[in-house]
Amino acid sequence: MNVFDEVINATVVNNSVTGHFTTTLREELIITRTNLLSVLHKDNEGRLVLAYEWKLSGRVHGLSLVPHKSGLGRLAVLTGRGRVSIVRFDAENQTLETESLHYYDAKFEELSALTVGAAPRLEQEPAARCLLVHNGDCLAVLPLRGHEEEGEEAEEEEEHPAKRARTDADGRLVGASTVMPASHLHSDIKNVKDMRFLRGLNKSAVGVLYQPQLSWCGNEKLTRQTMKFIILSLDLDDEKSTVINMLQGLPNTLHTIIPLSNGCVLAGVNELLYVDNTGALQGAISLNAFSNSGLNTRIQDNSKLQAFFEQPLCYFATQSNGRDILLLMDEKARMYNVIIEAEGRLLTTFNCVQLPIVNEIFKRNMMPTSICGNMNLETGSLFIGFQSGDAMHVRLNNLKSSLEHKGTVSETLETDEDYMELYGNNAEKEKKNLETESPFDIECLDRLLNIGPVTSLAVGKASSIEHTVAKLANPNKDELSIVATSGNGTGSHLTILENTIVPTVQQALKFISVTQIWNLKIKGKDKYLVTTDSSQTRSDIYSIDRDFKPFKAADFRKNDTTVSTAVTGGGKRIVQVTSKGVHLFDINFKRMMTMNFDFEVVHVCIKDPFLLLTNSKGDIKIYELEPKHKKKFVKTVLPDALKEIIITFGVILESNMCNKYINGLEKSEEPQLLFTFVTADNQIVFFTKDHNDRIFQLNGIDDFRQKLFISTYQLPEDINPDPSIKQVIISRLGHKHKQEYLTILTFGGEVYLYRKCIDNPDRFIKCDHELLITGAPENAYPKGVQGVERVAHYIEDYNGYSVIFITGTVPYIIIKEDNSVPRIFPFANITLVSMTRWGENSVMCVDDVKNARIMTLNLDRDRYYGNKMSLAKIYLEDPLEDFQTLNNITYHERTQTFIVSYAKSIDYVALSEEDEPLVGYNPDKIHAMGFQSGIILLSPKSWEIIDKIEYGKNSLINDMRTMMIQLNSNTKRRREYLVVGNTYVRDEDIGGTGSFYLYDITEVVPEPGKPDTNYKFKDIFQEDIRGTVSTVCEISGRFMISQSSKAMVRDIQEDNSVVPVAFLDMPVFITDAKSFGNLMIIGDSMQGFSFLGFDAEPYRMLTLGKSVSKLETMCVEFLVNNGDVYFLVTDRNNLMHVLKYAPDEPNSLSGQRLVHCTSFNLHSTNTCMRLIKKNDEFGKVSRGFGIYMPSFQCIGSQADGTIFKVVPLSEASYRSLYLIQQQLIDKEVQLCGLNPRMERLENPFYQMGHILRPMLDFTVLKRFATLSIPTRMTMASKAGRQAHAEIWRDLIDIEYSLTSLNKIT
Repeated sequence: MNVFDEVINATVVNNSVTGHFTTTLREELIITRTNLLSVLHKDNEGRLVLAYEWKLSGRVHGLSLVPHKSGLGRLAVLTGRGRVSIVRFDAENQTLETESLHYYDAKFEELSALTVGAAPRLEQEPAARCLLVHNGDCLAVLPLRGHEEEGEEAEEEEEHPAKRARTDADGRLVGASTVMPASHLHSDIKNVKDMRFLRGLNKSAVGVLYQPQLSWCGNEKLTRQTMKFIILSLDLDDEKSTVINMLQGLPNTLHTIIPLSNGCVLAGVNELLYVDNTGALQGAISLNAFSNSGLNTRIQDNSKLQAFFEQPLCYFATQSNGRDILLLMDEKARMYNVIIEAEGRLLTTFNCVQLPIVNEIFKRNMMPTSICGNMNLETGSLFIGFQSGDAMHVRLNNLKSSLEHKGTVSETLETDEDYMELYGNNAEKEKKNLETESPFDIECLDRLLNIGPVTSLAVGKASSIEHTVAKLANPNKDELSIVATSGNGTGSHLTILENTIVPTVQQALKFISVTQIWNLKIKGKDKYLVTTDSSQTRSDIYSIDRDFKPFKAADFRKNDTTVSTAVTGGGKRIVQVTSKGVHLFDINFKRMMTMNFDFEVVHVCIKDPFLLLTNSKGDIKIYELEPKHKKKFVKTVLPDALKEIIITFGVILESNMCNKYINGLEKSEEPQLLFTFVTADNQIVFFTKDHNDRIFQLNGIDDFRQKLFISTYQLPEDINPDPSIKQVIISRLGHKHKQEYLTILTFGGEVYLYRKCIDNPDRFIKCDHELLITGAPENAYPKGVQGVERVAHYIEDYNGYSVIFITGTVPYIIIKEDNSVPRIFPFANITLVSMTRWGENSVMCVDDVKNARIMTLNLDRDRYYGNKMSLAKIYLEDPLEDFQTLNNITYHERTQTFIVSYAKSIDYVALSEEDEPLVGYNPDKIHAMGFQSGIILLSPKSWEIIDKIEYGKNSLINDMRTMMIQLNSNTKRRREYLVVGNTYVRDEDIGGTGSFYLYDITEVVPEPGKPDTNYKFKDIFQEDIRGTVSTVCEISGRFMISQSSKAMVRDIQEDNSVVPVAFLDMPVFITDAKSFGNLMIIGDSMQGFSFLGFDAEPYRMLTLGKSVSKLETMCVEFLVNNGDVYFLVTDRNNLMHVLKYAPDEPNSLSGQRLVHCTSFNLHSTNTCMRLIKKNDEFGKVSRGFGIYMPSFQCIGSQADGTIFKVVPLSEASYRSLYLIQQQLIDKEVQLCGLNPRMERLENPFYQMGHILRPMLDFTVLKRFATLSIPTRMTMASKAGRQAHAEIWRDLIDIEYSLTSLNKIT
């Protein structure tokens, strides 16, 4: 009974294509990040701007943009093990519409003798005649004819009437799919490595790279080279294939086919081969010293490159001026140019050179995943996604000169073609030419932040390490942050995940009496600060440029509550509105006019030159400042229909959404002033100054429909006053590129966001991008709105961003990055009563204890606000050393420091167990890669390195943790120590060895000028042991060290020596271990995991239960819920299993067999899990006799940059949410036609778990909050008569479970 939620969306770009999908006006970039589909466009400076984004239910393995005669392509999306969705963009609803679905995975499993792979591939035929899906030795062909002209269609149907494609209502043509094993194409095809369509042929032709007899370097002398390549011509209508040619005896390391204009390149780890479209092998390039020299073709010796093209290979191939351009990138993001020139069928030039990049732009990037863009000999721009490092949009500045220089290199090879063709003896010239490479200038235009792969997590103080900021309490006081190790190689870094926004405090003030503040700017400078205290009915003025001294203004209404004040009249007048009147002053507060009212003013909007008042009776008044002398306000005539309407809120907005209905402005895009009002029956109405008694309304807003549109207002026959809309703002949000949004704040604290359609300014579409739930209807979340009133404030320039602040007990900020959707974050960890703009790009905020802080948006350390939590990157830089990969992190609570382990790559040193060189070791040969590890002590105040310890060569730290170790068995005294588990990486024929280290962190005298360097490592104990150390774990005041398959518990003595006290043997190899009190779970690499208990009197480890399934365990963790013990286990197949210790169940054999509850599909590899406390948003849970039972949850990380949490639920909450999830899946239209239930639960363990109690998906459940009110009520009624409010409470409790990070308990 748990729910899964992604608290950080995937950041690794795994697919990318360019083309026209949503518009024909500009080329678009379409990318996927695991299950996130984004459409972006480029501005004039090359920056990426998000147009649309959708979160899909499954992982996307492939993308292809299919051309269509409408001009907008259809997007083919490959998910699962072979599911293709063909979708188009629905401009009316701003979403994806599924045109056809093709499920091939079941047929693949039926045809395949082996288990179907989890990573299928999607290919499009060059002429867009069909799509090819292949997974292992199975393939499916889907004909596509939607792009053909009418004449071509008629001719095609006339030729093959029996194979006529079925046509849908839109005129789209889709042929019948053909699913078959690869051996149906040719009987010899087996163990397919790659399959691609070839270019430059009249008919569809496919190249297949396969290996009928598996072979590798260990048995290569026996089996020889068994790789084969075959070219087949396909007859899609008759489902036949014809062999064009077959090549045998190719190197076993080949893995990728790269189609070119008149042939293809076969890429392998050690060589590149060129094969023309007739199947003739015309040339080869050796890339390193391990390449195969026995090929029967001309070989270009480029072994000095020492290049290794591992699978998967990232490449970009295009053609310009009749010349093929091929760029390759290896794992370390080094770029290579493959020069290919031919005269007819004769290959004249085939060479590969590394492109020296002058600005080292890819220094922090590794393992490219996808590449796309436009490039010719004149200009070039590419988008490149990386597994490690930010995705980048780059411009190739000197592409032409660089490639032309390479062309002169090829000319030297063409001087004697006949001689070269016969003998190929031109190696000396080629080697000389390799050294004459010109620099390659690549300019980064924009980046998409990537924090993957995340390898380790720690929870500790980062933003709250300082108790005071600017002599006031830290606004993020007591907050804990999640700090992760991210990336590989030189680009590895720490990622800080903040649950709230961490502002930069510039100045602080202390007030005695204030409930609201205003900043009055005179001539562009902050001049006056006006405050009011509604409890004491008093207002004051302070002179800002005189160090906030009180300003004496005799005419200013000090003994009254100020509702609003602002500068008007073109900066020459100041207006003060109190609860009983309006007062107009000059800029020195000399009175010019006063208007007194017999009613109470409750809301005011001042927008030069207009003044809008709303009174307590629901009436409005609008005044305009007399334009000539600006000495009085003139009443504006209102439409007659307003006399029959009860108004709850009024505001003056600027927008062009009504231009379509205003005479003379039908084609204008200029924004107009709109007097906007919210009625008691939750309608939003507008009118202009020259209204002519014409009022407009926003249809659908009363029910919060998915689509809103403008129409002429018609007074309803019956008005049922039930106000729920509190405030309305139409504003432009963003950074460099701002977009118009409608923001609605309700009395229940809910925030609804609508985006204005670009093509139809009179329409708005609801944003359902997993916005943070801030409130609930029916008073279901009173905590969110009690105490301090929630008020929304639009800030046009907040350190470059246009944002919306919402004050209250829990303040929020709505912010948008240009390449992301809008996000809502809690702002700091304080209550905000009031706020006002300050300076050029700051705000002044007043909290509930009268403290005022001038704050601006924190943009330090590459801080990013486009994901579901605030992210910041920390690069650990040392001028003398490159730490490369950071792989583990832990937090030392006593000293409030972080410890990070690193593993840098070195040349492998072949040493024996006695640390002597192995017999036959030759240091002059090419070395394999080895590791050398160490640990670093960091201060979160400055993230500077305090201390460092480096271990010997071939060392690799697999795990380290801080633990409370018991020092004395009599006094039970404990101390926090650091335990480091280290393994020595050696040859496979040498027994594994390791070591563990015990450290204390002690306080020392800091270095001069470096106050943070006041802690150092102190060595307590260390020991070399037999067996590799893969994990360390605390257990009941002792610590457990894994030694290959043995778990050894050790105890520390009073003299700081360490002795083993208990052990347990596991079947194969220990991968992970976690503890909870005196209970422990230990995962095995092949045989699942065991549940153990530890007893200290006498010392022993008791096996309480084991998993029945033989899981290939990756990570394990406890999940404790209301006294019940659950276990989370992830395996190598990207599955998360939930098991339970239930000795009372009859089939558990008194608990010896752990009960399998459910299995849940993850979309990426899990790397780490941690148990943390859960926040109970609606009060603590007690269990009998008033005993408080703490709640826990699990957080985890994945290789694609995702951070997730698993939250346990009560029985009642699970039942109602399970019903809502079923309704959402069955009743709502799913993107790309994907079934969320199938994508998450379809796996071999489905039948083993409780079918009616699967793990819930919060991504699906959260859609409930974005539904219209009638749909929500209908769904909630299925769960019970009073279930609506309970469902909202359950959603909020899950949403805010990580708020426990904001509280020190």
